[in-house]
Amino acid sequence: MHFSVKHHQIKHLYRDYTIVFLIVAVCMFGTYLLTGHSLIWRLDGANQHLPLLENFRQGLGDLLSGKISSLPQWSYQMGLGGDNFSVYSYYLIGDIFAYLTLLFPAAKVVVVYQWLIVLRLYCAGLSFVFLASHFDFTKNVINTGALVYLFNAFLLYSAEAQPFFTTPFIIFPFLVLGIEKILQKGSPWPLTGAFIWMLVSNYYFAFVLGLGAIIYLVLRVSFYYLHDLNYLKTLGKLAFATLTSILVSSFMLVPEIFAVMNSTRAAGNFANGLKIYPLYYYLALPSQFINGGNRDFYFWSALGYASIAFFAVVFIFSRLKRFPLLSTTFIISFVMLLFPVFGAIFNGGMAPSNRWTLLLCLPISLATCALVQDSVKLSDRLFKYFSYALLIYAVIIGITYYFQSDEKLFVPFIFLFVSLAALMIIHFKQLAHPHRFLMLIVLANVSLNAIYYEAPYNGGYSNEMLPLGAYTNLNDNLYSGLDKKLAPVDQRGYRTSTTSNNFDLGAGYHLYNSLPNNSTSLTSYYSVQNKYIGQFAEEMKNIQYDANVPLRQVDDRTILNNFLGVRYIFNWLNQDNYQKVPAGYYLDKTSQLVTDPNGTGDKDQQARRYKSDNAFPLFYWQGQVFTHKQQRKYTASQKERALASGVKVSEKAARGLKRATVKNETNKIPYRLISSRGNEVDPHHLEKKDSEETYQIVLSRPVNEESEDYYPDSELHLEFTNIKYQPYSLDQQIKFEQLHQSSRGMTGLLSQNNQYNYYKYLRYHVLQGSPDTSFKLNVDSSLGTETIEQPKQSALSFYKDIKGGSMNVGHFNNSLPQSLTLTPSKLGDYSFDLKVVATPLAKNSNYQKQVKQIQKDKLQDLKMSQDKISGQITTANTGILTSSVPYSKGWQVKVDGKKRPVLKTNTAFIGVRLPRGHHQVTFTYELPGAKLGQKLSITGLLAALLGGIVSLIYYRRSRQK
Repeated sequence: MHFSVKHHQIKHLYRDYTIVFLIVAVCMFGTYLLTGHSLIWRLDGANQHLPLLENFRQGLGDLLSGKISSLPQWSYQMGLGGDNFSVYSYYLIGDIFAYLTLLFPAAKVVVVYQWLIVLRLYCAGLSFVFLASHFDFTKNVINTGALVYLFNAFLLYSAEAQPFFTTPFIIFPFLVLGIEKILQKGSPWPLTGAFIWMLVSNYYFAFVLGLGAIIYLVLRVSFYYLHDLNYLKTLGKLAFATLTSILVSSFMLVPEIFAVMNSTRAAGNFANGLKIYPLYYYLALPSQFINGGNRDFYFWSALGYASIAFFAVVFIFSRLKRFPLLSTTFIISFVMLLFPVFGAIFNGGMAPSNRWTLLLCLPISLATCALVQDSVKLSDRLFKYFSYALLIYAVIIGITYYFQSDEKLFVPFIFLFVSLAALMIIHFKQLAHPHRFLMLIVLANVSLNAIYYEAPYNGGYSNEMLPLGAYTNLNDNLYSGLDKKLAPVDQRGYRTSTTSNNFDLGAGYHLYNSLPNNSTSLTSYYSVQNKYIGQFAEEMKNIQYDANVPLRQVDDRTILNNFLGVRYIFNWLNQDNYQKVPAGYYLDKTSQLVTDPNGTGDKDQQARRYKSDNAFPLFYWQGQVFTHKQQRKYTASQKERALASGVKVSEKAARGLKRATVKNETNKIPYRLISSRGNEVDPHHLEKKDSEETYQIVLSRPVNEESEDYYPDSELHLEFTNIKYQPYSLDQQIKFEQLHQSSRGMTGLLSQNNQYNYYKYLRYHVLQGSPDTSFKLNVDSSLGTETIEQPKQSALSFYKDIKGGSMNVGHFNNSLPQSLTLTPSKLGDYSFDLKVVATPLAKNSNYQKQVKQIQKDKLQDLKMSQDKISGQITTANTGILTSSVPYSKGWQVKVDGKKRPVLKTNTAFIGVRLPRGHHQVTFTYELPGAKLGQKLSITGLLAALLGGIVSLIYYRRSRQK
């Protein structure tokens, strides 16, 4: 398998590739047309990729048409507000396909987005075909490899779910070609160009591709060039390509580094604490290799190649001396798939995500090409290897099927035998067109995989896509029109939200972002989030916190909603938590009631808008302060309550200012924890051995309380701290499950099959990864169910280590409930500290008085323009102008025209210290690292220009010789 840097001209290669691609594309994408689905994934597609593309296209159009002179660096509408660059650089700025939207009207972006999915995939195949044409492969061999390269489980999923995941498949072949060009004494410019594209496109995949390029370089040199290289000249070219590309790309890289280092991801737990994967991962791994219909990417080990790839790997190992690079690559990849540490390394030291498997697609596809190319001259001995390997593999899959029962394996498993039969036919029958025959077999394999993968039956992927027209309808009628006349935050200074876990709009859609809708919601869902917002959420013990979605609806907590300027809250009647409306929010407007045709009232539908007059201004003055040292011993409820009593600042900023307090602002409620079996339980030693056992948190009334109402108009929080969970061993869990089954008496008389029950529970717990540290603590009240959840370590970027949380049970107008129901989700030993806290929020409470004072002390004449916030205020004393605008090192502030230090207030927000008197205050935002990055890029361009001149002179001299 000779690799030449010279591209071989193969007649009709790209034409035939296009035909083959279109055949599978019809199977893959045509399914959606037949079933009425779009190519817009209900999660990331509808919440991130498409709305961001719409805004990006609109901004570019305004810039090119002269409506704006520059793109805004700060967004007021991404959650509480955030850096535009940190989000758009991850998803769009370096994506060349995003700029193709400029060729179409802005109103057509939804349609163009879906066509770009197809175009990206086609270009990924073109990239492979171009690379493969540098080998001694025939046209049909190359197209067979392209089918394996494109239509695997990774791209069948990612091409639609997260379209920019396709781009690395386009870039990686060019990286290989660029490296090979240098190794074969050629120019460094192809590699320089590929590196620049890689670095600008997306920094996450640049990291993955960069590591892949290094591994390829080391292995290629070790096996093929070790004794033939001019090392000094080769290293010089590699250094030039690397340094020049890094410098040229610095206008993107430097701000991105700043953004990532100041994001919630920077504090991730390495490999989510895993040393080895759960048992189910290893059981599933063998079948994952050919399971092209599979979407259960355990730890993102997305493989799912055409079945012929299995024989390609066996073929490569049977020719170790001939294919040392490919065989070594497969050995290294296999080892990497076995241990979480490698997934974490390729994921930047965070979750053990095996997205690096995208790099494996290229060697697998080239191995397939090598097998198909040699299919006419395979030996009888090799067919024995094929047969033995298939037998062993089939037995392994059969054993794991005993646990998984995965019907998605049907097509790939059948094609294992079909592929072997095809190879044998070629071997014994001397076909006229053997390569075409194998290509057609693989074409049928991947086409059926695609149909099975995408079809809506049996939980197919199209069920996760929005119906045709749904996205447009979603934007037009997200809140049933109740938001139509509400101005965004930069015009009115307030925000909106929903009640938590309430907005079920069908098709599995989750409302994580409000873009491109004009109303500004608290929630935001992006891969890069402001770390200070994350710290604020964790400090408030927000149980809805995730690194990718730090706030959500702040668990409907009243003071947090008020503090963050939420004036309007939307919800849907009869959906989860529709009664759990924060205190002070009154019904303001509703949509038309849609009654259930069968007269079932709890199935009636109606959108509702609630309004509060207690929303804090975006900027306001506080004369009293807290410090970190002062708040260190506060409970989460006290820290939340402190937001109205004062402002938290550093010790330095607090000097000379009056200290605030929250003494007597919250009430601790005594309680008892009673098991459903009737015994009182110590929360430090809670042993759950029965899956149906629950616990009542019985609240005690105050001593000598005569009124039936106690702590009226209060919000009730359950503050869990020091949570520990020790799961029972696998044997213990099965034993307790069987004991529970056998204790059901006559109701379970026909279920007393101990042998079957043992297998049933064993299978369940193995597939769930038991014993593992995940759990849920569910608390039920009359207002709904609240949950503190410890995710599984397989949750990847959504994993978090839960030690506690402040659970908002809800606001109760009259009495607090007499009891709440606690249900731990899993068997095991639990230990936690629990405080039950009530925060008074009545109209005559001290909190309401503080809110009114805050509203009086707001920044007047507030103006929010592009990257600038200004206003004026008169203060009676020295104090702190604080806000709910997220802090970033890019903010600068001037008071009366003089530069002042920007304070980080309340952990996460911008502010400034103001002396007594009347002041004009102006905050401006400038992207951190932008100037340094631009300077380095200019240096890189100059270096590239100098390198180009030297290359031109060298080229001309070589021609003259």
